[in-house]
Amino acid sequence: MKNNDLIQVTFTAEELTENNAHLDALLVSANQNAPGLTPEQRSTFGSINETNKLLVNKAKVIMQENPKYIPNFVSMDEFDRDFRAREVIEEMLRKVGQIQQKLSDTKILLDNDNYQDAMAYYRSVRYFASEHDQEAMPLYDELKQFFPNHKNGSKEEE
Repeated sequence: MKNNDLIQVTFTAEELTENNAHLDALLVSANQNAPGLTPEQRSTFGSINETNKLLVNKAKVIMQENPKYIPNFVSMDEFDRDFRAREVIEEMLRKVGQIQQKLSDTKILLDNDNYQDAMAYYRSVRYFASEHDQEAMPLYDELKQFFPNHKNGSKEEE
């Protein structure tokens, strides 16, 4: 018998517990340290592009070298805290993005494996129903509803 699985993933109970504990801890930290913006606020503030990041980086260096030109209403200490926090968050986002991509890719493969197996099962049930197997016929009737555009079992799995 041919095995068409693209991927095999098994998490131990300990791995699931540990992974969820880490994710929960990250979520708690994010909830404590990061505000939630409304869609309107997100649109208003947006994000700075790469050119403006270069401006911020250059301004930081120049401000440190020439503090006499910093306006009274700009706190260099606050600027530095924000700058460091932004760098830390960018690194976190990069790592979270890598994790998200890995999990998404894995889910795609798992979905494909499940779909291919489900289709093989469906074709098997369809065959036995066409041979008038009384146990297969209600199974086929239940599964064929997922192919509403095809009549009488013709080309259902396209």
